[in-house]
Amino acid sequence: MAHTIAEKIHTQLMAYLEEVSQPLWTIKPSKLGGRGLFALQPIKKGTLIFKNKPLIVAPRTDRAGDCYCTVCHQVNKACRPCELCSLAICSEECKTSKDHDTECNFITTNWKPKPDSVNDIHHPEVLARMQIYLRFLLLKKDHKLLLTFLQNNNEGKFLELEMLHRRHVVPDDQITFMKLVHSIININSFRIPNNPLDGKIPLRGLYPLSAFLNHNCVPNTRNVFYPDYTMAVYATKDIEVGEEILTCYTGLLLCTPARRCFLYKSKHFWCKCERCKDNTEMGTKLSALKCFNKECVGILLPTSPLNPEAEWCCDNCASKNTPDEVRTIQSILGSLVGSLDLDDQFRLEAAILARLANFIPYSNHIFIDLRLRLALKIGFTEGLKLNELSESRLALKENLCRGTLRTLAALGVGDAHLRGLLLYHLHAALAERARRSPDLYEEIKSEIESTIEQAYIILQGDISAPPDLELRRRYLGPGCDKPQEERFFILDA
Repeated sequence: MAHTIAEKIHTQLMAYLEEVSQPLWTIKPSKLGGRGLFALQPIKKGTLIFKNKPLIVAPRTDRAGDCYCTVCHQVNKACRPCELCSLAICSEECKTSKDHDTECNFITTNWKPKPDSVNDIHHPEVLARMQIYLRFLLLKKDHKLLLTFLQNNNEGKFLELEMLHRRHVVPDDQITFMKLVHSIININSFRIPNNPLDGKIPLRGLYPLSAFLNHNCVPNTRNVFYPDYTMAVYATKDIEVGEEILTCYTGLLLCTPARRCFLYKSKHFWCKCERCKDNTEMGTKLSALKCFNKECVGILLPTSPLNPEAEWCCDNCASKNTPDEVRTIQSILGSLVGSLDLDDQFRLEAAILARLANFIPYSNHIFIDLRLRLALKIGFTEGLKLNELSESRLALKENLCRGTLRTLAALGVGDAHLRGLLLYHLHAALAERARRSPDLYEEIKSEIESTIEQAYIILQGDISAPPDLELRRRYLGPGCDKPQEERFFILDA
């Protein structure tokens, strides 16, 4: 029976897959729950495992209050509600497009406004929140069949539907179907990274094969999203025959309590992977707090990371603290971080940072996250580019990149997307040093070349990749035969 189901799933998936000749994967039951993807043969690091097109792409519901076009997804303050359906559109071209015409006709035919909602100023926002469900309703019958093979979870309120139902008369069969969709996309959809230069609202999509990827806090794959929203999955490390192909549903640098809490709230399961079991998180100590005894220089770590009610113990004085005491400190930390202006990379409030340092060591994920943000922003902020940085700030960027790369290496995440991004920024700092001091070039040439080459391998094609990635690789990567002066003209530009 399981074989028959797998065959049916594979048949339905064919319309969405680009690499279908000899699949490297198979679908079968997973000990992590439901079904998963498993390697049919050894898969080397860097191998493309599969590409799949999205079943549906739509703006994220948490951005429904932003002013954007529901057709081209461009953020545009000139957007106005369509006089027929109230979906926001930015131009006559979008208004007369086939996509808008289809959605407009569906809304005006199926969702009749209630008398007291005709002049509701929140009407366009409600419809924007429901647009992803509207697009599922418009799928052809055989495409809807794919949904029956995906895991779902009915926990949590469907607030968007409640908002729609208060304002519209919605047919019962559509309500039932949208509830099914809601239970599926909550645990199976992927956030699509956006490039700020594109000016588009952040999107999410449901990818039929990627939806079978189960979670691990140290995944063996990375995702690449192309401009047409195709999602490619690459191996970040070698994968053995029969090994499950895994992704990560959280930020790689979050600490264990934060990751597990997020996964439980958003995906409705408690992760029990090897990283979550290790109270040091592969020696990174991302969860560590400073010992509550001010005279002690030790750090607190959970005695049993998988048990939220376990005590935390100091690695120096062996004192123990209750989970309630730890949660109080974590709550204070959350408030302090929330009060930081993370957009001002050189004037993060010193007093707040000092208070953070009273509670957490520099290995804690909060400091790691702050250092990551600084590493990515320094030299890439309007009005303060790389060539405008002081020597000390350029050195700071380089050190921040190296430190965060060491943390990723300790976690064992392989060629993750974040590693590629940090390698790009490390390359940028090194190349700027060489541009300023040509005599240094030969000394650091190999690292300048290797960092951009590795970054290119990881990030190429992704819609969020730095816009000058390919140009830097061409002029500053290995194999460029141009004179040193010519190589650096792109930085002067």
